[in-house]
Amino acid sequence: MATIRKRNGKFQVQVRIKGSKSATRTFKTKSEAVAWSRETEIEKYRSPDAHTHPVSDTETVGTLLERYYIEILSKRYWYKRECSILRRFQRSDLYNIRINDLCEGDIARYRDSRLKVVKPATVVRELCIGSHCLTIAQSEWGVRLTTNAFKSVRKPKIRNSRERRISQEEWNRILEADSHRGKRAMIHIIELAVETAMRKGELLRAKWTDLDLDQSTLHIPKTKNDYPRTIPLTPKAMEIIRSMQKDGSEDNIISVNYFTLSSWWAELLKAAKIRNLRWHDLRHEGISRHFEHGLSVPEVAMISGHRDYQMLRRYTHINPANVAAKLAMIFNKAR
Repeated sequence: MATIRKRNGKFQVQVRIKGSKSATRTFKTKSEAVAWSRETEIEKYRSPDAHTHPVSDTETVGTLLERYYIEILSKRYWYKRECSILRRFQRSDLYNIRINDLCEGDIARYRDSRLKVVKPATVVRELCIGSHCLTIAQSEWGVRLTTNAFKSVRKPKIRNSRERRISQEEWNRILEADSHRGKRAMIHIIELAVETAMRKGELLRAKWTDLDLDQSTLHIPKTKNDYPRTIPLTPKAMEIIRSMQKDGSEDNIISVNYFTLSSWWAELLKAAKIRNLRWHDLRHEGISRHFEHGLSVPEVAMISGHRDYQMLRRYTHINPANVAAKLAMIFNKAR
């Protein structure tokens, strides 16, 4: 795997693949460093010198993870998140264990040590990466394993669901604080996030060319689960989009980058004196509102992109007061 370090204003890259010599180069920009490291990793791994040893006899967890990164993860759009997981494995004793010697006890010790410093959801993601790596090794690389130790070990239970909704009083404070931000005003972005229930990355990558004003729909070609979708837009969402002037040089509907938006959001919450409200809670709020408006589970899933209705349920917390008001309206009509 490649290691990138910033030194004296430049980016130094070192690529190390077991069975071949390491390679090092220095670049002015990080993007150049990343591009070179990925090309070099693939080139080195395809070299005959990297495969002169019997696979099942000398292969370690680390060498399989390196190959898994090059052949599987590096081709994914969201590979950077998984890359950080592989670096975590690199710093563990697990990395140098021979595949033939790997057992459930090794994975359990790794799991227990990680649970002391990170949340169960993080540990489960790490174990899933390891499990999929061994599955690919068995099914496609000809590595003979008696069992997939990552799959066999018990996973920690995840209890990270949130029930955070935005109260009307908090919404008023957000509106008030944002009204003083001038060119950094972001209420239109916040309202669009709630109306569409889109993830932050999806929202910031939305392009004018993906928008169909006649049909009131927005196509999302790149999603977290790699399944493109087209979502219907609410009248409020259409009103917000129409109010935004298209800059001829901008392809994206929202011309703010990911990190700038995160910084603006933190500033806004501080000014509004609101705690424990994450940007992702806006998606939660939007999904819950769609259910309160009377949409069915398949209709909301079309908007949110959830393919598992059980996962969608985690994002849904309908306000009991709104349900009571709806029941009262139905009861009064019946009378």
